[in-house]
Amino acid sequence: MTIVHTDALTEIQKKAVLGLTEQCRAAEPITLSAPLEDGLDYYLAYEQSPEDGPLIGYAFLFYVPQEDEGSRPVYTCECGAFVHPQYRRRGCFSRLLNEALKNVEHFEQEHDCTVDFCFLTDERSPAASAVLTAIDAEYWYSEYKMVRSLRESDIGYISRVRIREEGSGLYSALLDGTIIGSCALLPSAREVCLYAFQIKEAYRSQGYGKDFLRGMLALLAGAAMNGDGREPAAPGTVSLQVSGLNYIARKLYKQTGFQETESVSYYIY
Repeated sequence: MTIVHTDALTEIQKKAVLGLTEQCRAAEPITLSAPLEDGLDYYLAYEQSPEDGPLIGYAFLFYVPQEDEGSRPVYTCECGAFVHPQYRRRGCFSRLLNEALKNVEHFEQEHDCTVDFCFLTDERSPAASAVLTAIDAEYWYSEYKMVRSLRESDIGYISRVRIREEGSGLYSALLDGTIIGSCALLPSAREVCLYAFQIKEAYRSQGYGKDFLRGMLALLAGAAMNGDGREPAAPGTVSLQVSGLNYIARKLYKQTGFQETESVSYYIY
């Protein structure tokens, strides 16, 4: 078995990842899929080599910074893995997991931080549930993926907060010069993922969260329109994930036009 590591999938690799994902979906009623954008760590497993054999499994890693409450920064490493149904119980997942854990160890050393490692899984996958039980992974929480199409009408929204781009996909919400919230964007060819959306506690329940969110949608809608400002130049879809226990946030997103499309469960390892 050969494992290939990359942070930028080629078109051939993307096609292979999508094909393997569909084969897993055909075997089980899952909706979980893999992101295909650059910047994530991918581990691709081949029975022989990329030239001589098909893709039989893959794992992807995505590092998310958490609020720094101590002397060392804290990240969560979200890991998703797929193995071809015909190649399960042959050590493929174990090899992918070992490579992922090596990546986490290197990341901790390079960034002098602490990393909490967790798996993303679809609860409708008996195979994934069996593996998580076998490795003693502990259920953490569930999230819903929600999506929304950008609209021309989004552009005209006037927000009470000013949105400032901080770089590296990070944005801040300012009220009279004071930062009251933040979020991050991870774009891909298919959609823009909005994550780490938050409003500081002192400014919650005052409508600023909705203002900030609609302001971000206005910004993204403007970027998705072409030169004449009328027709979308790209698919123009925004996605986000929200905890199943965060009823207030889920209500906000629904009020802003987002719809739930799939659920993802997280397991700490």
